Amino acid sequence: MASDKPPQNILPLESFSLTAAPSSTHNIVWSPDAELAIGCDDCVFVFVPEFSIPKTANGGSAGVVRQYNETTLRFPTVEHRSPELNRPIFDLVKQKVPDFEYTPGGGGSGTVASQGSSMNHLVALEWSPSGLGRMNRSVLAILTGSGSITIYCEGASDGMNAFKLRGRNARALSPWVAAWGVGAGMLLPLAKGHEVDYTKEYITSFAWAKDTGSHGALLAYANDDEEVVIISVQSKHNSSATPGDCGQWRVEEVARFVAEGPHPKVDPTDPDYSPSGSSYALSWGPWMKRGRSKTSIISYVAKNYVGFRQVTIHLPYEHMTCPKVEVGKVDSNGVCHYLSTDAFVVWEDLIWTVGDLKVCRGIIATPSQAKAFQIQFDCQPSSRVIKHTTDECKTTYPDQENSVLTQNPITGLIIHPPSLSRTTGMPSYSLVRLSATHENDGWFQTNLPLPTNLEDGIVGPRWATEINQTIEHQLPRAMAYKPMADTGSAGSEDGSADEEEIDADSAEGSDYDPEENFAGLDTEDQVHINRVRIWGMTASPGGGITAVFTSHHSTVWYGRDTYAGVKCRVLFGRHDCNADQNKQKDTALAMKKLSTEAKVFEWMYGGGPPVTGLLGSTAEDNEEQAALKDHFAIIGRSQTCSFCGLPLEPMGKMSRCGNKHIFATCATTGLPILAPGMSRTCGVCGSKCLKREDLVVMAPQLRDIIMDEISAELCGGCGGKFIN
Repeated sequence: MASDKPPQNILPLESFSLTAAPSSTHNIVWSPDAELAIGCDDCVFVFVPEFSIPKTANGGSAGVVRQYNETTLRFPTVEHRSPELNRPIFDLVKQKVPDFEYTPGGGGSGTVASQGSSMNHLVALEWSPSGLGRMNRSVLAILTGSGSITIYCEGASDGMNAFKLRGRNARALSPWVAAWGVGAGMLLPLAKGHEVDYTKEYITSFAWAKDTGSHGALLAYANDDEEVVIISVQSKHNSSATPGDCGQWRVEEVARFVAEGPHPKVDPTDPDYSPSGSSYALSWGPWMKRGRSKTSIISYVAKNYVGFRQVTIHLPYEHMTCPKVEVGKVDSNGVCHYLSTDAFVVWEDLIWTVGDLKVCRGIIATPSQAKAFQIQFDCQPSSRVIKHTTDECKTTYPDQENSVLTQNPITGLIIHPPSLSRTTGMPSYSLVRLSATHENDGWFQTNLPLPTNLEDGIVGPRWATEINQTIEHQLPRAMAYKPMADTGSAGSEDGSADEEEIDADSAEGSDYDPEENFAGLDTEDQVHINRVRIWGMTASPGGGITAVFTSHHSTVWYGRDTYAGVKCRVLFGRHDCNADQNKQKDTALAMKKLSTEAKVFEWMYGGGPPVTGLLGSTAEDNEEQAALKDHFAIIGRSQTCSFCGLPLEPMGKMSRCGNKHIFATCATTGLPILAPGMSRTCGVCGSKCLKREDLVVMAPQLRDIIMDEISAELCGGCGGKFIN
């Protein structure tokens, strides 16, 4: 692991504060397009990445460049959705909506939830793979305390979903809409041949499958009846839809299996009973292609057991048709551990070949300890776990190894992109724990190699250094416990103190008097005044950047866990900035699977490789782009200025007539854009592209080429997604 000091060609990462009240862990997630979502008690914040760089006269960057601009969206998640939300899904597949008496909130077999609980706080959130939302983006799935999952996406805009930022159009976020949901009374259609009894389920956890390489995606969820359900999710969006339209969705339940594990239930009054269960119990492994099918392994967390079940999807299948999904009748493998509440599994995104076997690896967070595992595809029946008690597998009580850390659970764990040139015994990972104090040095752990030359005393990512500086800050005991009214600027509203405020060298201009406050005090008796909670950690799509969501608390004064009383910050850091040549080759290979937005974000902020077509002021045409523009060359020569009728001369991204009337040039076809409302703007390179429907009107003889080779969602210059 290299120093976090960025090379000169990488922009600095800027942390930011947030007015929030976090109540659950694992509440910060990155989308495949580098959008950042942060979950709080009753709302979600969504941040859009910033791709524009202000330039100076000599070509350098000017001012502070932040990776996220001011277009922050905050929307509430506490509303109980009606089953009517899913009626269009039933109508699409020509199934009747089941009749049953609906009571808002609650469901399942739990003592409290089945009665219709009114609690609907945010429990978990996760981005889908790309392609389900408008403009080929991701959608956000949110699980709330009512036991329901709601899918949020951007609705169709009125064409004005942008604003000016540093002289160019930037993407804004109009209010998102709830497309559909499941759980707590919201039912879904059943795939043909798949029959179950409709019930009012209470969902406890969920997970999106990684990109299946085909149309749509798979979503798995677990309910409180110890069942795992797999649903197929597909969507279709009209680029010219009316404002607020959420598109057409085909969502069907395709598989369901019991995931109770091998251990019998223990009565809560039993002396050996311990709580279990997890809101993050499900996780998907990577997909392995086998002829006309793809197979993955889904893991689930049960009582002191992690089970692994193979899932196969048959390819190909047409868009907006139900795929054929097969699930193993029993677990292909499983492992017993003592698991406390909120245990979870993280997979390495690579399938290894060991002899004739295909295996994949990952890490189980118990969540007190991190335990590596390796799973083989097509496991033999002898390796399957049979029914037994926890006494037989010795998981009734926690492992005494590393018992010092058992009370500080893991709240975030990422597996770094693997190296194809070097095989390690276990995946390279980094993890954070909930509580960071001066007495606890295990709140950040990693098995990445430490750097040999440390610059600026930084070890690990920048956010780890910032947290460490916060928790190591001290004040004389008499000053730390002095009432805030007496200490002047030494104490903040929540009883904490910033380093700049108590530093004698930087106290000029304030009411703070070091000589007066420290006179006669024992300055040798110091106390630590801060502690930090780390609610979650996430990695960027390319793995070059990590982010943590933290809250800052005082150790000497009480605080209020409200929007006004908690000081929250989102901190960023890098890994492997100064990687060797082999690592750079692995990184370049991994970048091929990313979207243009993710590639540019990694290049700008994470030390990733340059992105072709974005280093200059205009995109460099490849052979396919040049061939496509040749089809429209004759049409371009016949177009004239809308104001004076003179011929137009192309000039890079612009076209100009003899009277110096300037028009933007379509990055896809090279045609001038002669009227407003005919084009869409790329959110990455800022280029404009003519709409497909307008191109068909302009060149009806090229209709087949336009519909087959030109995307309605992606820029023809760089491949980025349109902002409107």
